[in-house]
Parts: sequence; C-alpha cells; structure tokens
Amino acid sequence: MVLNHAEVDPYRTTEGYYECRDCGARVSGTSVTTCEECGSDAVFNLSVPRE
Repeated sequence: MVLNHAEVDPYRTTEGYYECRDCGARVSGTSVTTCEECGSDAVFNLSVPRE
C-alpha cells in the first residue's frame, strides 16, 4: 500500500530488499534476518517470487 503517492523503493540489482511481515518496514542490504524497526524475525526477501 502506498500512502499519499509516496515513492516505493526502486529496484536495484546490487542490493536485496527485505520487508517485515509484522510492521511492514522495508530495508535494503544483504542477508537481513531481523527487522530494525520492531525487532521481529519475520523478514522476507522481496525479490523471491511469492506465488
């Protein structure tokens, strides 16, 4: 969901993007396992297909 037409993180092939399932925070980096915002372990890689 995008609020007020905010810009979504642009895709870059050099960095992985991860999202927290609990609070929805997005971070970029490599091999992120814990959310920096809420401390949850429910972080998943956005580049992996979720069909």
